[in-house]
Amino acid sequence: MKKGISFLLALLLLGSIAACGAKEEPLTEMEAIQKELAEMDGYACTATLTRTSNKGENTYETKQYYKSTGEYRLELTAPEEVKGNYTVFDGTHICQGNPRLGDTIIKEVPESQQRNELFLGQFVKNYMQSEGVSVETAALDESKCVVLEAVIPGNDPTVSTEKLWVDRETLLPVRFAIYDAEGQERYRMDYGEFEFNPKFEEGLFVIPE
Repeated sequence: MKKGISFLLALLLLGSIAACGAKEEPLTEMEAIQKELAEMDGYACTATLTRTSNKGENTYETKQYYKSTGEYRLELTAPEEVKGNYTVFDGTHICQGNPRLGDTIIKEVPESQQRNELFLGQFVKNYMQSEGVSVETAALDESKCVVLEAVIPGNDPTVSTEKLWVDRETLLPVRFAIYDAEGQERYRMDYGEFEFNPKFEEGLFVIPE
């Protein structure tokens, strides 16, 4: 009987050692992308923003900063007539600044779903909550990307669905587009430099007194 128990314990010990030594299965491409987005504490990037309306198309060069807690800063760097304009949300209030007009600051700017949807953090929230989202592989600028799609909650017909293109090798966002209820592209963000979880400068999200 004692020999039987000893043999059983030995088998259990060997099984435990084997389990400890087993390597974890590597994440799939989709799992890696979702993990990167889900664990995002924030990001900083440059991006070309294209806005399309019934009056035509406007393009802006931007710098964007976003924290997963909701704070954000959007700066316009081109064209020249809007260079330096910025919008800041400190988590409670929104303000807009225009240094070209003597650093005029407009505080208590109303919330705007269209403006909020321009930030990748909002896409992540919508994506995680969307049902029946699609995932596909597409070629973009000769680089293979995975495309994630989400439904935008609310009743604003100008922002209905959205897509995010993620580079399969770097796992970095390449393009982000927002569509209206008719499926027409309203906003497109083509990312340049992109950094996940940067160290933000102190005061970056502070609204000036």
